[in-house]
Amino acid sequence: MTVIAIEGQAGSGVVDVARAVARELDLDFVDRLLLAEIARRVGATVEAVQDSTLRTPGRGERIISLVQRMLERSSVGGAAGDPYFGPGVDTLIARPYAEMNDSPVTSGQELDEQHFIATTAEVIRDVAEAGNAVIVSRGAVAILRDRPYVLRVGLVANEEDRARRILSRYQFENVEMAEGYVYQSDVAQARYFERAFGTDPLDPFLYHVMWNLSEVSDEWAAARIIDASGALTGRALR
Repeated sequence: MTVIAIEGQAGSGVVDVARAVARELDLDFVDRLLLAEIARRVGATVEAVQDSTLRTPGRGERIISLVQRMLERSSVGGAAGDPYFGPGVDTLIARPYAEMNDSPVTSGQELDEQHFIATTAEVIRDVAEAGNAVIVSRGAVAILRDRPYVLRVGLVANEEDRARRILSRYQFENVEMAEGYVYQSDVAQARYFERAFGTDPLDPFLYHVMWNLSEVSDEWAAARIIDASGALTGRALR
């Protein structure tokens, strides 16, 4: 079983590297958008979950099976206890760190945030338990740090390179706006890690390895992650 958790700074190249690793190893690529899609489907019937929009090439049936197990544990499936997600949490999961910068103002918002953190962690643990996935962002490296079979990777880059990558990918008018996005994302990511895990996203003890993508290429980093995952898997089997 292969599971790789990757956390990266906005604009560092984390998504490009993670997709390359997932493609090379034929693993599911699980990011905030897929988690949000799962959240939307949790309130649906099992038949609706079979919709092809949730499927990923080559491994879609496994993801659908995972969602069905989620449904069985939710109120929709008739199980006792709270469902994974409440209304609107899929929208929260889909938001990038840069859009999650506001602190709770009321006790109700505080409870909502705590529930969001807890249920997101629960889904990530289930995805990891199912195996054969690259899980990107949302603190998966912290959530799964007690799983010896999960390779935990951190990716960073300098602010100038990150702003240039953001500028080339999104509809920002100038580099100053991209730099503002990078700054806002860093603040929000740090706040999320502090609230959820009591640590910092740059804490080296969260990771097996961390690479600076201003110093190495995306291709080099992807290859080294594949090497490291093979070594960790081999060690776990001994």
